[in-house]
Amino acid sequence: MSIAVPTDLSSALSSADSREDAQTGIESIETGMRLLLALVSLGGQPQMLKTLAAAADMPPAKAHRYLVSLIRTGFIERDPVQGLYRFGPASLQVGVSALGSVDAIALSAEAMSRLRDEFDHTMALMVWGTYGPTIVRAEESVRMVTISFRVGRVLPVLTSAGGRALAAYLPLATTEPVIAKELQEARAAKRLSPRRITTMKQVEEMFREVRERGLARIAGDITPGVDAMAAPVLDARGTPVTALSAVGPRDAFDARWNGPLARALRSAAMTISKQLGYRA
Repeated sequence: MSIAVPTDLSSALSSADSREDAQTGIESIETGMRLLLALVSLGGQPQMLKTLAAAADMPPAKAHRYLVSLIRTGFIERDPVQGLYRFGPASLQVGVSALGSVDAIALSAEAMSRLRDEFDHTMALMVWGTYGPTIVRAEESVRMVTISFRVGRVLPVLTSAGGRALAAYLPLATTEPVIAKELQEARAAKRLSPRRITTMKQVEEMFREVRERGLARIAGDITPGVDAMAAPVLDARGTPVTALSAVGPRDAFDARWNGPLARALRSAAMTISKQLGYRA
């Protein structure tokens, strides 16, 4: 999931000082936070010291000292081979805890439960995580034949409805590394991805269609005989925060673009999106 950060990091960190009731803070903590926020602003991808320092608006030597402390506390870690800096386990733990307190997650989980009860399909709630589309909640169907999804499982982008629904609204710079790897693996395995998608141009066209429909659909692309549909929940900036995904066996799954399930998914996602400030 993408987390919004101010474009002007320095002004964001100093805004409290301009208030009359501003309290005395600890400058070193604020400086360290500048580096963490800078890494977020760079998409959370591993970065060189000079790139990270420039994004945080500080000299590399100064940034290095603070990064050493952040490494010691587990908020940052350094790749021993490439020397790039990335988020450490402590940052991931904070991120997971923060996700649990975000209203979008709670609202989406409530909608997911209602949709499961109405259509009796397995429902998955997904976010864009460090490694791609990640399941954070799941509600299983009570049918004799169920499709089980493990919380924490990372799904592919091109062959999962939730992955398509999220990636279609994210910057290509965020999704391209994952997509490029999937295309490369498909070619290496001598097989083609759905709809014979083999180029980024075709991927972009598919994402355009997802945005036009407000819905993504797959048909047996992960498990033969299993279909899925997903709708993205967008925040005020149009960034996807979650995706509501319904999954079921093909013979009992209505995958029509304008069928009752499709309309319900789109309606639920749009209702939550409006509550988060999104305007089409």
